[in-house]
Amino acid sequence: MKFQPLISNRTLWVAATLFVVILGMLSGSRFAGLFPTLTSNPDSVDVSYGYFIDNTNSHILSYVHESAIFRYVENPNQIPWELGSKSYWVKVDVQNLESEHRHLTLYFDTPMIDRLNIYQFNHEGKEINRWRLGDSIERGYTLGDMPPAVNFMMDGFERSELYLHVYSEGFPAMPIWLMEQHDYHTLTQLLHTVWGGFAAIMLAVGVYTFAVYVSLRERVYLVYAGYVGVSMVLLGAVHGFGIYLFPPAIQIFFSNNTVGLTFCLFLLSLLFAHLYLRVHKVQSLLRQVVNYALMVLLGLTMISFVIPEYVSATFLIAIQPVFYALIGVLVWRRWAVAKKWSPMFTFSWIPLVIAGVFPPLLVTGNIEYTLANRYAFMMGHVLTAMLMAMALAERFRQQREESVYQLTHDTLSSSPNVNVLSLVVDQLIDRNNEFTLCCFQIDRFNSLSPYMSVKQKQYFVGEVCNRLHAALNCDAVKVLEGRYRDKHRIACIKEGLFGFVVLSTNKEKIDLLLSSAMDEVDHYVELSDLSIRTQGTIGSSEFPKDGATTDVLLRKAMQAVAETSPSDKRFNAYDSLNSFNRTMNMSLVSDLKRAIENDELDLYHQPQIDLRTGSIHGSEVLLRWEHPKFGQVSPEVFVKLAEEVGLINNLTLWVIKRAFYQQSKLIELGFSRRLSINVSASDIAIPNLVDKIADIAEQYHVPTGTLSLELTESTMVSDYDRLHEVIDRLSQYDIEVSIDDYGTGYSSLTYLSQLPFTELKIDRSFINSLTNSPRKQNIVRATTEMAKSLGLMVVAEGVEDLETASVLKRYGVDIAQGYHYSRPLSFSQYLLYLKRTSLNMPVSVKRPNKFGTQPG
Repeated sequence: MKFQPLISNRTLWVAATLFVVILGMLSGSRFAGLFPTLTSNPDSVDVSYGYFIDNTNSHILSYVHESAIFRYVENPNQIPWELGSKSYWVKVDVQNLESEHRHLTLYFDTPMIDRLNIYQFNHEGKEINRWRLGDSIERGYTLGDMPPAVNFMMDGFERSELYLHVYSEGFPAMPIWLMEQHDYHTLTQLLHTVWGGFAAIMLAVGVYTFAVYVSLRERVYLVYAGYVGVSMVLLGAVHGFGIYLFPPAIQIFFSNNTVGLTFCLFLLSLLFAHLYLRVHKVQSLLRQVVNYALMVLLGLTMISFVIPEYVSATFLIAIQPVFYALIGVLVWRRWAVAKKWSPMFTFSWIPLVIAGVFPPLLVTGNIEYTLANRYAFMMGHVLTAMLMAMALAERFRQQREESVYQLTHDTLSSSPNVNVLSLVVDQLIDRNNEFTLCCFQIDRFNSLSPYMSVKQKQYFVGEVCNRLHAALNCDAVKVLEGRYRDKHRIACIKEGLFGFVVLSTNKEKIDLLLSSAMDEVDHYVELSDLSIRTQGTIGSSEFPKDGATTDVLLRKAMQAVAETSPSDKRFNAYDSLNSFNRTMNMSLVSDLKRAIENDELDLYHQPQIDLRTGSIHGSEVLLRWEHPKFGQVSPEVFVKLAEEVGLINNLTLWVIKRAFYQQSKLIELGFSRRLSINVSASDIAIPNLVDKIADIAEQYHVPTGTLSLELTESTMVSDYDRLHEVIDRLSQYDIEVSIDDYGTGYSSLTYLSQLPFTELKIDRSFINSLTNSPRKQNIVRATTEMAKSLGLMVVAEGVEDLETASVLKRYGVDIAQGYHYSRPLSFSQYLLYLKRTSLNMPVSVKRPNKFGTQPG
């Protein structure tokens, strides 16, 4: 993946942060003696300070020098600096108490002062020097002005006056130090080193974060890169070192709009927290509050660029506690959702929050001005930037771990999925280790699943998995995954189907293990008011006997599951011969579809004989298929196959069309006989089935009254309402409806009494050996009497001898069919059969149905 080289791990980020902290501490202790002492009253110099406040901003230098009344203070920190549109004049009286020349520096460290004009007068009151150090556009910056200071020379015992004219739309407070010039140069070099280190770290973090954004295209990284950039711009303006990064005009703009930059920093911080903690992913009141807060901050940012700084600064001071409170609420409310990376996010704010206290305390004079205090905010930003980058890396690591977990685990059972199982099996195959791959399927899961909620299903599957895992908790079963939470020995292949690997091919050991697993799983799970018995079936395949690839082994194990009968045995090993037969059957699907489309099937007729007259009453059409490769395929095979793959309706319609076509030929030749066609339960669901039959009959000019549809008993319980509707419609067209294979399925007097059947067909199992079984004789006699009482015609199939036919005739059975009369005949053979028996014309034996009939 292309982003992997960009995302450092947590250890690397922790090491980098600790390295910076330790390096800073060592550097501070090593070079602490190099920093000169900052003082407003150096040795061997007599200094006094006075201030005068010009509330009108109208006084000029001459007036201040000659007439202004100054108030003297012992230290310039005592000057009452305040926000507002007014000017401050500071008078500094300096006298060299030594006889030697002195090179002194007046150091201010206030790069944001709009106007800082300095005038030097000698002891005679004559102006001898003038400097302009403010950041207003009328002067501009030069590199030599950083940090801001003025250098001047004094002879031995010389006295001099310096007047400082200070004006700023922001907070005008500034420290004033007087030091030896060489000490100032040392200080300058050290401050440039501090600033250079800060800029290098911030640039590295910003570039790295932006590179991650380019790779991942996640907005949180772009926002954080913007946050780092604005932080560097803001601190560059506050400390004046931004002149090294930007042209003077741009740096002056930034310096004059530090409040706006601070609002922008707040905006990016809140937006970053909003994205980092995924508040934008949920619809909630908190999300709306954050959106409104972002809009407010955006508005304040834009306004602060056009109003005076001392006005916008009041808004900044007022909104600061609200901002920090909102960040705290965000972390608190989203802690549970993002608990894996929230602690790092929270911890990363600590250095910035602590360091953020120093600037206002320095400006208001509540703490002593030192270089450590002055640059504490900058150092806090450095640590926060690195910790936040580390938090982002940790967040990404956790997200990637969660993504991998979701890709490799089933959400319902929390077990590894088929990808993990395949990987483990691949490894075993590569090492050429013999093993058995097993598939466990929860019985009736697909039928139970629609009636369970997600939580119920999760609990149900979890209970089964826990019991199965407990039964398989042994060294013989391969551990599939052990990196997350617990060790897993089972993997979810799909809902309700699980796989595991036994590191053996010993049949006895495997049978013993699987038998104990089935016993362990067999129990009851309580779901609300339901009590569900959990059972399962297991299929297995062996390596290398059954295959040499994961896909083949898994497929064969699933085939073994499909071939396992829950009522017979509960686990089954893959059988290559049985699988070959099923595979061959499945290969017949396309051939069967083609045979239906190309009329490559045949209809055979088994004559049905009227027992009273011995004439041919009609025939039952039977389907035959002569496969070009496999020869004669049994109807039990391809009809069942047609039902499994959804071709049964097409097959039935083909039979009806071919039967009507042959019936039309028989009618043309003068043989009008009844035609019986078998239909299945799925055929009843064919849309407009009766209309289609009527259309086919009309197409071939065949009377619908010569047709009888035979329904198996299982058809009656598939969809009673639909069946009733179809039979009613068939009776309108005078089409007879027969109950086929009566006595083998779901017969009941309710169906016989409520549905308008016209015929009852006794199954051959009751006819075989009828003469030798008094019990069967009683059943056939009672069934016939019942059918007669309901007005139904009775048909017996499977008549093999004359003695059986005589008994059936004596009981009152109307129609008989079987090998005693004829085997199933092809259409041409059936036609010859009719011609040979043409002297025996059929006599109608149709009994009046109590529901009546309406010819169509």
